[in-house]
Amino acid sequence: MRLKDKSIWVIKLPTKAKILVKVGDRVEVGDKLAVFNSHKVETFDYSGKLFSISDDVREDLNNSFKNKMVKIGDIFCTLGIFKNKVCFPATGLCLGLDEFRNLIIEMVEDEKKEIFTPVEARVSKIEEGKMVLEFKAKEYKGEGLTGLKAWGQGKIKIIDEIKFLNYELDGNVLFTSNLDKAFLFKAIVVGVKAVIVNGNKDIKEVDLKLPILRLEDQIWNDFMKNNLGKERKMLVNALKDKLLLVLE
Repeated sequence: MRLKDKSIWVIKLPTKAKILVKVGDRVEVGDKLAVFNSHKVETFDYSGKLFSISDDVREDLNNSFKNKMVKIGDIFCTLGIFKNKVCFPATGLCLGLDEFRNLIIEMVEDEKKEIFTPVEARVSKIEEGKMVLEFKAKEYKGEGLTGLKAWGQGKIKIIDEIKFLNYELDGNVLFTSNLDKAFLFKAIVVGVKAVIVNGNKDIKEVDLKLPILRLEDQIWNDFMKNNLGKERKMLVNALKDKLLLVLE
């Protein structure tokens, strides 16, 4: 275990997201960081319409419209002696015409989405495509059994029997020595966000969509000595083999 002055959480920012904070701002759990319109990418099969064009013409068309905004009904190209019109099938950002003559368009939808901070932190960086939050934490090294990560918050307690898994654990991290599949499935059902396990050293990987991190006996005991029965916020990062305990 070690005290980290600068633990970070990186948030991916969608294209054209409206940023609601600036570098240096302090944010509380649940504060809104950004809003954006949801996007979807669709592929339109134009191989039938464009079967007669050469690869050189296809490449010219691709270069003409790639990464440009287009509107439904706008002319994409004209073909043949009769100048038959081929039009764009949707409004959005044209991502190009691939080698199979599929036209790819990214469309902005009306639905608004929001990004919130999962931790009390300082905004340390904002750049194209990402925002970095900085916070203080104690780091406990472990062994990841899945390549996932998640935040959890709640009272620290050890549960090894399935009958004690209930909805009081919703949004919390489960501490246990039990890696039985039925036990873990029940944990997912009640809303557990991640699992910290002690023991079961023969198990090196678990096939579940749940962050699971193993702590060695000494680290487990040190953590429990200082935190058992207390309300805590944590980041379980099984991908990076660590548990971050957020400091107040």
